[in-house]
Amino acid sequence: MDLDGAARDTDPPRNPTAATRAYLVCSTPRSGSGLLCRGLAATGVLATPLEYFNPARRQRLAERWGCGTPLAAYTRELLARRADGAGVFGSKLHWDQLVSLRAEALGIVDAEPEYEIDAGFLDRLFPGATYVRILRRDVNRQAISLWFALQTETWSVAAGDESGVAGRGAVAYSFEGIERCRRLIENAEVHWDRFFRFNRIEPVEVVYEALVDDYAGSVAALGRRIRGPDGFHARVPAEPDTRRLADDRSREFQERFARDREARGWQDPRG
Repeated sequence: MDLDGAARDTDPPRNPTAATRAYLVCSTPRSGSGLLCRGLAATGVLATPLEYFNPARRQRLAERWGCGTPLAAYTRELLARRADGAGVFGSKLHWDQLVSLRAEALGIVDAEPEYEIDAGFLDRLFPGATYVRILRRDVNRQAISLWFALQTETWSVAAGDESGVAGRGAVAYSFEGIERCRRLIENAEVHWDRFFRFNRIEPVEVVYEALVDDYAGSVAALGRRIRGPDGFHARVPAEPDTRRLADDRSREFQERFARDREARGWQDPRG
C-alpha cells in the first residue's frame, strides 16, 4: 500500500471540524507500530494512520497540499485530507515526535520535558482523541531490530520480497550500539508511562507479540474500540502485507546480547 500517496487523500477536502473520531498510536521504534497501522489502514474504515509529524513526511504532504508547514495550517489540512467520511482520523507518534510537537504547539524550546506533561495541547489539536499504546514485551529483540534497521536503512519489506533483506548479513554485532538502542526505547517507554499517568489517560493497549500471533483479531479488536462495537464492519487482513525481518543472524545477536548483559550483571525486567 502506498499510504503516503495522493490516492489516500480526500479530494475535495472535507471540513476539518468533521474529524470527530481521532486516535493516536503512541509508540517507540520497532514496537510493531508500522505493522499495526498498515493493518488499520487496510480495513478501509480507520483512515490512514502514519507518522504525520515526522519532518520529512510533513514537508512532502505540506508541499502537495499547498498549505505550508506552520502547525495550525498543516493540522487543518491534515484533518481535511486524511479523515474519512465517518470523521475518523489516525496518526502515529513516537515519543520524540510528541516532544517536538509539544514545543511547536506551545512555542517553547524543543527539549525533553520534565515529568508533568499536560496533554492539553494534543486535545486542542485532536479533541477527544483515543490513545492507543503499542508495546513490545521483549525489549532486547526490539533493540536488535532497531539496530538492524539503522544499519541497513530498511524499516519494512513487502511480503515475498527477498531483495529487501539482502543487507542484513553485513550488519556487525555491537553490544554498545544495541545497548544504546535499548536505552533509547526504555527512555521513551518511561516517558509514555509518565505522560499517561499524569494525564490520567488509560490508553487502549496493543502488545506486539499478541499482534503477531493474531493479526486479524488484534486489528479488529482495536477497530471496535475506535469506531464502537456497532460501527466497525470491515474486512480485516488475515496477514500483514510485509514480511518479518527476524532471521538466524538476529537470533544470534539476541543470544549474544543477552549473554553480554548477564555478564555485566544487568537485569532485564522486560526481556
